[in-house]
Formats: sequence, C-alpha cells, structure tokens
Amino acid sequence: MIPTRLVLLSTPDHPWPCLTVSESGAVLQRGVLQPDAAPPETPAIDRLVVPGADVVARWLDLPDRNDRQARSAVAFLLQDDIADDGGDLHISVGGSDAGGQRLAAITSVSRVQAWLDAAAARGVHPLSVTPDYLMLRPEEEGETLVAGFGGLLAVRGPGLAFSAERPLAEAVLGDRPRRMMALNELEPMLAGAAASPEINLLQGVFGPRAEQPTVGNVRRMVILALALLLSPVVLSVAGIGVDLIAARHAESRAIAGAHAVWPTAVPAGSDIEAVRAKLAEQQTADRFADLAADLFAAIERTPGTQIDSLAYGPAGLNVGLSYGNYSDMDQLITAGGRVGLLVTADSTVTEGGRITSDISVRRQP
Repeated sequence: MIPTRLVLLSTPDHPWPCLTVSESGAVLQRGVLQPDAAPPETPAIDRLVVPGADVVARWLDLPDRNDRQARSAVAFLLQDDIADDGGDLHISVGGSDAGGQRLAAITSVSRVQAWLDAAAARGVHPLSVTPDYLMLRPEEEGETLVAGFGGLLAVRGPGLAFSAERPLAEAVLGDRPRRMMALNELEPMLAGAAASPEINLLQGVFGPRAEQPTVGNVRRMVILALALLLSPVVLSVAGIGVDLIAARHAESRAIAGAHAVWPTAVPAGSDIEAVRAKLAEQQTADRFADLAADLFAAIERTPGTQIDSLAYGPAGLNVGLSYGNYSDMDQLITAGGRVGLLVTADSTVTEGGRITSDISVRRQP
C-alpha cells in the first residue's frame, strides 16, 4: 500500500516536520522538508497540517444531505459573526458527531491558496488540508489536550478547538484541567489521525474537479443508456427489415432490462410509454437538482444573501432573495456566472433596511 506523508506546514524559510505513516497508523519515518526539497524517493499520499490560528471551527446543526447546502447554511448561520463581505470566505464541513451536529471550518480562500502554493513549492500536493488542533483526538471523555505546533499551542477539548500563541491560549484555558502532550505522545496521535482527518479544507473551489462515481451518477448513466435504447430514432433504424413481432420482442427485452437495473421505477410489465414518462420525470428532477446545487454554490460565495422562496418551472428557478446591500446582488450574479448560471433580477423592493428581490436563475446558453 502507498504510505501517507503527513506534512506540518511552518514558515516559508524554515524546515517543515513530516511523518511517513502506514495505513494502520504506524510511524515509518521521521524527517523534515527543506525549502528546496526534492520529490520523495517513494510515492506517498500527502496530507497537509496547517496552523489552526487561521481557521475557526464551529459545531452547528446542519443538513447532512448535501455539503454545498451545508456550507451555504454555515454562511447564513454565522453571517453576523464573520467579518467578511463573502468575497474571500472559505467554508468547509465535516461529518456529524454523536449529538447530530456537524463540524464547520471557516477561513479565507486566499489563505488556503497560499498554503497550497507554499506546499507545491516543496513538492507537496496534498490530498487533504486540516488545521492542527483538529488532528488532536482526546482519548477520554472530557479530556482537554494541548500540543505545541511551532510557536502556537493547539487546544482540543469539550467545547474548545483552536490554536493561538501561548499567552492567549493560556488565557482562554484559564483554570481548566489540561494535558500537555509530549512529542512521543503527539506523533502516534498524528499518525493515527492521518488516514482519516476530521475535516478537509479542500472543498468548494478547492475540491476535486471530477466526482467519483456515486449511486446518483450511476443512475444517470443508466437513464441515459435507457433513453438511447428506447429512442424512437434508434428503434426505427434498428427495426429496418425487422417485422412487427421482432420489434415488439425487442421492446419487451428493453423494458425487462430497465426493470432489472431500476426495479423501483420500472415495475415488471410496464409499457414503453410508462418508461419514457418515468425518464422524463427523472430528467426534470435532475435538472432541478443541478440548478439548485449550483445556486447554493453561488450563494455560498455571497453570505449576505438569504433565500426566502424557491420554485422550479420549465424555464428554471424562480427565487425570492433578501440581502443587506445592493452589492450583494452583483456578487451573486458574478458568482453564479462562475458556475454556469444566468442570474437575472426581475423586481427589487427595499423595506426596513433589507432589500428583497425576485430573481430568475437559468443555465447559461
């Protein structure tokens, strides 16, 4: 198996500590990366640990269905607490904890890009980027861990997860009992967390360009294949020189095949028109899901904007929005264009310091 190389990002002119760990979390090698580091002699999966002082963590009640929606919800929930106009805000979400809350990490796009640029200069192309304090894993309930990362103290405990300079960290901790981790304790913990970081900041604009195949993607491929198979044009070409009985037999086999791969949508014995209707219904649902997902991605970049109503029609989405500044709408139109949307404001009303607009959201031609 390819080992994991856990790299702890430090200042640009200093060596960066790194650990090479096995899949089981055993430390295979310790080392440092110099500013002019050469590529590793053996292939490894790079994971980058960055200073947590530049990342704020929160546990929030967020939807579990879609990470785009969850990131957009974070921006709405924290819009009064974040001193940012949305243009440089970067939000990442993790999984749910035992209480049903999801971890959210807030930093800036420019900060993440600077980390990636610095890492690339040393031959590090990380599969994940995680703040240092989220690599700490308390082993006992109620335990607070403290570890030194360069000039910062990383803290992880009940209701606490942050990194700061020592005086500030001590002031926040106060009299709270804590366990200061020695290096021989910290290394195994980092190695164990390397395989499954609690959060990965490489989401949204830094996420993978192509998604791995999912059930939804496979279903879409099946739909497209069936649509091609059942197309009247294809059937007419294939049916040249074939009598009516053979054509009907082929149609029956197509329906049986559709039932085999999608039994809940295509019951046994369905006729061809019912299958076509189901395909049309599914394609409409997929168009709505794609438009809505891209709209949430655009709104994620403009946290001052809030959805009041959402409706879908043949032409696209009709959305009621509220926002605080006219510039928020300009930002939304720009952000929508980046994900292939044409956002048009149809009407705008100002009431009590809040602006509301009815907008149309379509796919760009």
